[in-house]
Amino acid sequence: MAARLDKRQIDRSLTPLGLTQGALDALASVADHEPVTVSDLAPLLCVSQQSLGRVIHRLQGLGFLTRERGDDRRNAEVRLTQRGRSVLESAEGLVDGLPPTGTGSEGALHRQLENFIGELKKYER
Repeated sequence: MAARLDKRQIDRSLTPLGLTQGALDALASVADHEPVTVSDLAPLLCVSQQSLGRVIHRLQGLGFLTRERGDDRRNAEVRLTQRGRSVLESAEGLVDGLPPTGTGSEGALHRQLENFIGELKKYER
């Protein structure tokens, strides 16, 4: 639940850019590994190829990525466009500018949830 609260906060801040945290993770991973195929990228992001393929397709439609057939003609190589690099930089700035989770009432709730989950895990066996 605490992780979902964090994700919602990040997703809300990225909405004006047309991104979610998952899409931002995909863009950042492409930037780190380009050129990269969806089949190589999916395990790095711990998602299925099908799920990542949908995200990549949407990001391509927004003009943030390109897909080109590689040398083996079976897999497409994914690369960032200049627009993708720009939106990635903006998105990372937005996320970096968010208040830390440990502040305010959300931070207190986050810590309480972590403690509660830790207590529940003691009885898991």
